[in-house]
Amino acid sequence: MTAPVDRFRELLRIPTISHTDESATDWASFDAFHAAIQRLYPLVHERLEREVVAGHSLLYRWRGRTPGDPLVLMAHMDVVPVVEEEWRHPPFDATLTGEGRDAELHARGAIDDKGSLVAILEAVEESLAEGVSPQSDVYLAFGHNEETAGGGAAAIAETLRARGIRPSLVLDEGGAVVDGVIPGVTVPTAMIGVAERGVMTLLLTVREQGGHASTPPATPATARLARAIDRLHRHPFPTRLAPPVRAMLATVAPYAPQPLRGVLERLTLTGPLLARCSPASAPSSTRSSARRPSRRS
Repeated sequence: MTAPVDRFRELLRIPTISHTDESATDWASFDAFHAAIQRLYPLVHERLEREVVAGHSLLYRWRGRTPGDPLVLMAHMDVVPVVEEEWRHPPFDATLTGEGRDAELHARGAIDDKGSLVAILEAVEESLAEGVSPQSDVYLAFGHNEETAGGGAAAIAETLRARGIRPSLVLDEGGAVVDGVIPGVTVPTAMIGVAERGVMTLLLTVREQGGHASTPPATPATARLARAIDRLHRHPFPTRLAPPVRAMLATVAPYAPQPLRGVLERLTLTGPLLARCSPASAPSSTRSSARRPSRRS
C-alpha cells in the first residue's frame, strides 16, 4: 500500500456528513478533517496561505512568480448521509479489497468528492517538494456543504470577487474512468465534465370553483396542473454538441466499431443527428460500470 492511499483512507474515515438542517451537522468532524490535512500535507500548510471561509470551507493561495490570471482548483470535503445496510462494507472504514489493478476502495466520499480533494493536495504537496513554483497564482477551494446548500463555495467565490480576482480557469469535480458509456467503445474512457445542469424554478397556480368532490368538474385543477407539467416536459431545451463534446467524441472515434466510428469521425455532417439521438441513450450511463476506488461513494 502506498503512502498516498494511506492518507486517502485516513481522510475517508472522517465522517464529514453535511445536512440540509445544519444544526444536525457534526462540525467536530470537519474540524478533525482540517487538522488531519494540515498534518498529512505539511508543505501545503507551510508555504500556501490558508484561510477559513464561511465557518468551515478552506481557501488556499499558492503564490505564482508573476501577476496574472489565477487558476482555481475546487473540491468539497462533505459527503451525504448513508444508509449503512445498503453497504457491503462499513461506509467510513475505507475498506481496501483486491490487489493491483483489481483493488477497490469502499468508502463514502471516495469519488464524491474526497478523491478529487486528495488528488489536488497530493499534487501540490509533491510539486512543492520538487521546488515547483507556478507561473501565476493557484487557489485551492474546498467547500464544506456542497451536498446541501453550497454556501461555502458561494462564500469563496464572493471572497475572490471582492478582492478583484477573476480566474482564468476553474476546475471542479467531474466524471470518472468508466466502461460502456459510449456504445461500442470497450476501452476505459475518462469522462471530463465540461458543463453543469442548470436550475429553473416555476410556480404553477391552478384555480377552480369550490364544490363537493362527488361532483367534480370535467377537467379538475389537478388534471389541468398535470397537463401543464406534461406540456413543459414535451418542450425541452434544444440539444447540441458543444465544442468540447465534439472533441471528446472525435478522440474516442478510433476505438469505436463501424458504423459508429464513421459517425463520430464525420461530426460536421452527423453532429445534429447525434445530438438528437443522445438524450434517448442517456439513461444507459446510469447502468455502466466504473473503474473507481468504490462503487459506493
